[in-house]
Amino acid sequence: MLREGRSAALSSALSTHDGWPYASFVTYATDQTGCPIFLFSDLSDHARNLQTDARASLLVERTSNRKHPQTGPRVTLVGKITKTKAPTHAERFFARHPRARMYAGFGDFNFYRMTIERAHYVGGFAKAVWFRGRELLTPKQLATEIADAEQSIIEHMNSDHGEAIDLYATHLLKRRGSGWQITGVDADGVDLINAGRHARLNFEPPIESIGEIREKLVTLAAKART
Repeated sequence: MLREGRSAALSSALSTHDGWPYASFVTYATDQTGCPIFLFSDLSDHARNLQTDARASLLVERTSNRKHPQTGPRVTLVGKITKTKAPTHAERFFARHPRARMYAGFGDFNFYRMTIERAHYVGGFAKAVWFRGRELLTPKQLATEIADAEQSIIEHMNSDHGEAIDLYATHLLKRRGSGWQITGVDADGVDLINAGRHARLNFEPPIESIGEIREKLVTLAAKART
């Protein structure tokens, strides 16, 4: 759910009103470990709040389009959000939100990253469980290896295997159109885009070594063809 999402509700403590909870709509991406990345204006209320108290929670949900929203899945992440200067975080965010490049260079905008302390997942009625943050995240070494190889994988797939990418989108994900491209790769799957439309192809189960990426992509292409 977290990898698939692009927007969420962020709750921070109002720095100007004695720490009262303040909810705001935000867009996000994830880094290679799975931690959320944001692009905030330092003039926004939530950015000012985080500069005073870095603790926050983030709600990602897949409930709004259901007849009975209470039956839908949602997850609340609890952790701290601080600024990051890592170029890989910026590129992961731009891959999910290409239009953000238009204003990311403004002086008051900065990237932020959330470290996940705990997560509360609700899958519907009487289906709730708490996780420790490390139980959800990709191991750091594997995340680093994929980060180093991500751009070369993307370039290779987009230049040499466009047909397979279209099959991922149309046959496996039931999306329309041709000309889909991969914009991101991580241990949990790949991100796709076509004329501003986004899709997510998950690896089931997630990979445990970087060598599995090629195997997964080949297997998924064969599955799509059949």
